[in-house]
Amino acid sequence: MAPRFTYSRWDGTQVGFEIDADSILSEITDDLLYHGDLNNALRRMMQSGFRDMNGERLKGVREMLEQLRRKRRDELEKYDLGGVYEDVAQELRDIVDQERQSLQDMLEQARQSGDPRRAETAEQSASDKQFQLDMLPPDLAGMVREMQQYDFNSNEARQRFEELLDKLRQELMQSYVNQMAGAMQNTSPEQMQRMKDMMSELNALLEKKQRGEDTQADFDQFMQRYGDFFPENPQTLDELLEIMAERMAAMQAMLNSMTPEQRAQLQGLAEQLLEDMDLRWQVDQLGENLRQMFPEMGWDRRYNFQGQDPLSFAQAAQLMNELGDIDQLENLLRGATNPGALAEVDLDRARELLGDDAARSLERLAELAKTLEQAGLIEQKEGRYELTPKGIRKIGQNALSDLFTKLAKDKTGKHELERSGIGHERTYESKPYEFGDPFNLDIHRTIRNAIRRTGGGTPVSLSPDDFEVERTE
Repeated sequence: MAPRFTYSRWDGTQVGFEIDADSILSEITDDLLYHGDLNNALRRMMQSGFRDMNGERLKGVREMLEQLRRKRRDELEKYDLGGVYEDVAQELRDIVDQERQSLQDMLEQARQSGDPRRAETAEQSASDKQFQLDMLPPDLAGMVREMQQYDFNSNEARQRFEELLDKLRQELMQSYVNQMAGAMQNTSPEQMQRMKDMMSELNALLEKKQRGEDTQADFDQFMQRYGDFFPENPQTLDELLEIMAERMAAMQAMLNSMTPEQRAQLQGLAEQLLEDMDLRWQVDQLGENLRQMFPEMGWDRRYNFQGQDPLSFAQAAQLMNELGDIDQLENLLRGATNPGALAEVDLDRARELLGDDAARSLERLAELAKTLEQAGLIEQKEGRYELTPKGIRKIGQNALSDLFTKLAKDKTGKHELERSGIGHERTYESKPYEFGDPFNLDIHRTIRNAIRRTGGGTPVSLSPDDFEVERTE
């Protein structure tokens, strides 16, 4: 059975064409003719973007770089790293207020009981506890340390404090290793021990790799035991180490971006909550090894936050990852010297940062040179693109076609005309006047026509049939 086709009127929504080699070469023809450098022409096209055959605007690299800079600026002007501590401090103040109210309620109940001994004991206990609360240190680490030693009167306040500590340990641990422990649901002693074991084995794997030994079998066993810690599901040790280096570099960037006071508070809080010295040593050792293996990760970068919106530990770590990805994509785009270099871009991450249009533009820009090469219009020699003979002929055709399309038939020139018409040049010929003709009257022929019609004599009487006008072209 013959295939059936259906047709509909074009309404502007259909997409029926893709970028082809001829349209790409046509786009850079003027640049090539003016500058004569194919590689620079492709780079300028990549930088500026263009419209495809559908009329769809493909963003250029320059526009994407500006979009990345604007996104980074918006984030820095919105958030405040100091807010990481303000939320914790406010929660602690609320817990203290709840405990004070509990002490006041206890004292009132004792006084109303009618038992002098109970009232005296309650008053002494409440006074001592109120004094302890009054003497809490102003810094977070000191406040947490003292409240861990405090004997709460209110069960509700104690529970809130324990929940806050557990949340802080979890967020701090995840921030400390910057989301490498993505699967941690709690900070129980068993989970913390498992984390420490994972770090220890990973450091051993890294040392084995540095000695030049094969690590794939050990890595596979490592992932079987601890794969739930790594949602990215790396397939090799190198992939895992690169992921972890990016995460830890982001954490270091957060520390670098803090004020000295904020940094001291975080370190003090970490020492207070993460009491396992061996675990901290394992994390520090891993960080030092990764810094040596991946010095290009931007361990010294810092950001100037100017906003007011607070961030939790987890949110701050996530934001640092995003800012790191922005930096990485910006550096890649800035360093791209030809369209093929854009193939290195992670399109999924670019889509998250810049949107669908930019990701689609990157994907298609990366194919520019490949499309021309497959069409036989350009070829690569010694790392540079050059036009093939076919490409040179095509450039010539484009140039001539562009030239002739700009010629207009009504312009002055020595070219044949099939018919005469209204123009600017006299032909020294005349014709009987017709309605609509310019009234460029040929006086001699008009009077001669009148004399021939009347037979002579004066005065000469004219009629419309006598009129003749000059021809022009």
